[in-house]
Amino acid sequence: MVQSLPEKGKGLILGVTGNPYKTGIDKVIGCILNHFNVSEVVIWDGLKSHLQEFADLTYADEPTIKERADIVVSIGGDGTFLRTARVFIEKPIMGVNVGTFGFLTIYGEENLPTALENLKIGNWTSEERTVLQAKMTDKTLIALNDVTFNVTGSSRMMTVEVHVNHEKLYDFRGDGLIVSTPTGSTAYNLSSGGPILYPTMDAFVITPICPHKLSLRPVVVPADSLIEVKVSSKTEEMIVSADGQETIPISNAKVTLTKNPEKVKIVKTPCTLSYFEVLKRKLYWG
Repeated sequence: MVQSLPEKGKGLILGVTGNPYKTGIDKVIGCILNHFNVSEVVIWDGLKSHLQEFADLTYADEPTIKERADIVVSIGGDGTFLRTARVFIEKPIMGVNVGTFGFLTIYGEENLPTALENLKIGNWTSEERTVLQAKMTDKTLIALNDVTFNVTGSSRMMTVEVHVNHEKLYDFRGDGLIVSTPTGSTAYNLSSGGPILYPTMDAFVITPICPHKLSLRPVVVPADSLIEVKVSSKTEEMIVSADGQETIPISNAKVTLTKNPEKVKIVKTPCTLSYFEVLKRKLYWG
């Protein structure tokens, strides 16, 4: 659905965040300011050192950007986008690639000016993506890509037991487990032999990592499933990780995984490549 224009007299406000360790942020800001007035842009204060050449910019912390912005622009690579998606899950997010891979950051030098012009006139959509939630006794993680269970520090195996809707799916010893969203199905899941899911599907894929059983294969389950994972190891420390970024040590723990109530909204414009075209360009598909 095409987003409605802001009410008359009120311009679209862009919040801008990104990876301060990346180069090229100043060029992206310059491109944004070619299409939006300075008063329509609020920039995360962590990027200030990159932007000394620009005058009269408005800087703010992340909570303020949440309050003020209609859309959040994430400048960096896919890792930056994943963090932005978790922090600003309430907002539509536009990924601008100044990294190396750029599977989620779908705008770059060639199509960013056209995309910004479409934003300006209200010719854009937001594509919703299912988000995964992992609950432990005293902590909750959310992930746009995946939640993973691994042993740290050695090549020893862990014991994994998986239940779906209170019914045992399987147990095994191996290197770990991935529970992936459709968005994350082309990441760690794919590298571990899991299937590619179309990104707007409402499903999760459960993928063992190097299981010590010949019969185990990835399983796709509906996103409204209750997934319970019990992990244990006699000698090694284990971790549960959201999108490979937020990591929590665990010990002989049970983790409950469900669909997060809120979805991530990814900004699409008429110049956005189709999903299959992105697969071809980024993963050399087909």
